[in-house]
Amino acid sequence: MALTPVSSGRLRVWQACREGWSAFGKAPGPFLLFSILSSVVMGACVLPIVLGAAALVIAPQATELQDGTLPSLIVILVSLGAGLVGVLLLGLVMLVTTLGFCRGAWLALEGHQPRFADLIRWDGAAINRLILAWTASQLLLLVGLVPLGLVGLALGSLGLGPVVWWPIGLLALVFCAWFGITQTFLNPLCLFRSAKPLATLRSGIQGVHSQWWRVWGLQGLLVAVIVVSSGASATALSIAFAPVVCCINMAAYRQLFGAEDRLGLTTPRP
Repeated sequence: MALTPVSSGRLRVWQACREGWSAFGKAPGPFLLFSILSSVVMGACVLPIVLGAAALVIAPQATELQDGTLPSLIVILVSLGAGLVGVLLLGLVMLVTTLGFCRGAWLALEGHQPRFADLIRWDGAAINRLILAWTASQLLLLVGLVPLGLVGLALGSLGLGPVVWWPIGLLALVFCAWFGITQTFLNPLCLFRSAKPLATLRSGIQGVHSQWWRVWGLQGLLVAVIVVSSGASATALSIAFAPVVCCINMAAYRQLFGAEDRLGLTTPRP
């Protein structure tokens, strides 16, 4: 039986927390295994980025100690190539991880018991929707920040920099915070509700702006739990808590936007 079958249009924070925790409890094993596997693979993807950056730093020093020449073009190209491959692989793993958590959380909230196979199932169309939505969100963020920066530069050229930069910086901070809150449910919106990136962004703003403080409170609560519990085991805690956070956010999404999988993300593919 689904936990949130009907959208209320209003976010109930504690109810979302209870439902999210209950959903995680339906399949803690697959959720935790998937989270651990994703973290390990992400760590492996970071390795070529670190090695490439280290090579760019160490190679000039090593060659200068020998004969005073600059590092060869091959070293630079290999380092940049390793870094680029690492970034691309890391981005792909993040997409698959997001997709798996969202599908698993939805199934659990629908009353099913997600399997590990459900979490790792590939869906190219869903991956494309995530890429388009993430790209559109960054472009829209730039649309809001670039004019503020241009205004600041123009006024700064008139000798008003110290006077205007702090209010412009404050406006930019407020805009980023507001935009981040309104796009809290960007992932489920583009996976379950709309395949069009701009429509996804607009839906997020329309669904959240009237009760942004509730959404902000929910996200603040989740962050506070992680921060308070952090310490020597912070990494392990974040890995274990990631699927719980996704389930709670998904329960909140279903309260605001409904429990209809319009794009068939949870429908098994032949």
